[in-house]
Amino acid sequence: MVKRNDFISQIDKHMGNKIFELRLGMGLTRQQLAEIIDVTHQQIRKYEKGMNRISVGRLALIAKAFDKEIQYFYEDFDKEKVQHDQVTNHQRMCIELSKNFMKIKDGDHQTAINRLVKSLARE
Repeated sequence: MVKRNDFISQIDKHMGNKIFELRLGMGLTRQQLAEIIDVTHQQIRKYEKGMNRISVGRLALIAKAFDKEIQYFYEDFDKEKVQHDQVTNHQRMCIELSKNFMKIKDGDHQTAINRLVKSLARE
């Protein structure tokens, strides 16, 4: 069995975390991102967890999908500490909220919900 280099593993996890954050921020599911870069949703999960290394070509596709430069995925690596491997309940709720919000077809209803959330956030 090959021992993984700790430094390389940290980079893989760092890049995976960046992908995860961008995907959540855009309200994309793993399946949606997988279709964009032509991999399986399981592969996206492995990338996000730092379990599989991302090739430069695939990283370029991911960067393009998020309208980022490749170097974005390496930013702040030296400052980053321990990565969290578990998605928090809060993150799950944010994903679910985003998915449901995008299903609302009426623009007035979307605006009303947005105003409600802003109002509650000020409390």
